[in-house]
Formats: sequence, C-alpha cells, structure tokens
Amino acid sequence: MYVYVDESGDLGFSQRSTRFFVVAYLCVEQPFELTKKMKRLLKKLHKKKMYARGYNELKFSNSKDTIRVKVLETIYKSEVDIGYIVLEKAKVKPELQNKRTTLYNFVVVDRIMKNIIPLINPMTELNIIVDKSLPRSSRLAFNNYAKNKASWLFKIRWGQINSIMLSNIKVQHVNSQKEPCLQATDFLAGACFHKYEYGNDFYYRIISGKVKYFDYLWNRRNANPTLPLPSRVHGHHSLGWDLLARYS
Repeated sequence: MYVYVDESGDLGFSQRSTRFFVVAYLCVEQPFELTKKMKRLLKKLHKKKMYARGYNELKFSNSKDTIRVKVLETIYKSEVDIGYIVLEKAKVKPELQNKRTTLYNFVVVDRIMKNIIPLINPMTELNIIVDKSLPRSSRLAFNNYAKNKASWLFKIRWGQINSIMLSNIKVQHVNSQKEPCLQATDFLAGACFHKYEYGNDFYYRIISGKVKYFDYLWNRRNANPTLPLPSRVHGHHSLGWDLLARYS
C-alpha cells in the first residue's frame, strides 16, 4: 500500500498564521494509474498553454480554477481513498504551541496510522511518501515516530500477536516535482483547506465522495480513548487533550 501525505496551512500561532492546519493523505494500492494520469494532464496543459512550461509540477496554489477542477476530477475518477486531518489551531494548548515537532508528528502520523494499520496484515509493505520539506533531524524523528506508532498499535492497542515488521514500513521524503501522486495530494490538501480556512467548499465537494477518513482535532465531546477502531467519515471521533502526551 502507498500513502501520500501533504498539508496546507501552517503550525504558527501568530496573528498572521492560518486558523487551520490541514493534512491530506491519498491511499492507493498501485500508484501507476494515477501517476500516468497526472503526467498526461500536465503535458496536455503545457501543450495548450494553460500552465506555464516553467512549472514542472502541478500545484494547487499555482493553478487557476479550471485546472484545480481538472486535477480533482482526475483524482476522483481514480482507484484511491482519501483521508483528512483538520487541526483547529485555536484549540491547541499554549504549552503545545512551542513544541511544533511533537505537534506535527502527532497530527500527521497518529491519525493516519490508526486509520491505515487495520487495513493491512503484518507482512504487508506500507510505503509512506511525504514532501521533502522537513530538515534532516526532523525527518528522522518523523520516520521513527511512524514506525514505532505502527508497532505499538499492533501489539498494544489491538493486541495482535504478530506485530508488523518495521522493515516493511518505508517512509520516503521526496521532492514533489518528481512524484505526481504527491502533487495530487497537494490539491486534496488545498481543497480541504479552502473549505475550513475560507468557508469555500467548492473544491472539496468534487472529491468528497472519495473521502474515507476524517478527523477533526480536537473535539473533546467526541473523544473516546477506549475505541479500538480507526475513525471513519461516518461516526468519526477525535482524540482529547489528555491523549496527546500518552501517544506522542
């Protein structure tokens, strides 16, 4: 399984910072089909002079509405599942605002692992591909957190006798210019970010039928620390404040 991860917004807490931090992830068994579609679309847009030839990757922020729609429709027509984590930053405790690496790893890794791990058996190879934007030290911390989280979920949370082999979890930090599926995930992140940051759900509605997982952090009324199953779009739950220190 391949899981592509990208985000929109920032984890700053100044007056100029965004109100929301959105993580999008795209799950696909084989990325070849979507990769081919994205490359073909970029080539077609270049040929029609609808997208500057100087741009070698499709990016939500650089695209006009027509291109955004084309990309999102392309994703929707592909064999993929989509997941979102939406962090409402006003609900982040002050003491966590200064621990951005911890907060980032938790927001990005924790919910994705809890949703994806139940779908695979211990011998499955799980490939997690993220944009190469983190500094090297943060990348190593991210990789270790992802692998340890997967192992912990199998052994402790769900009591599996055979834990997933850590060697089967491969985390890659890739330049998005070289990875069309990451470019697709960038559009997913942009669509959801527009919905929450600007109240514009036009783009989100295009791909909403493919959204399989959704987590909103944090809603204390929906917190249920004993629930062993991953959250879903229907009847999803979110983690409470007290769980962050436990799981980070």
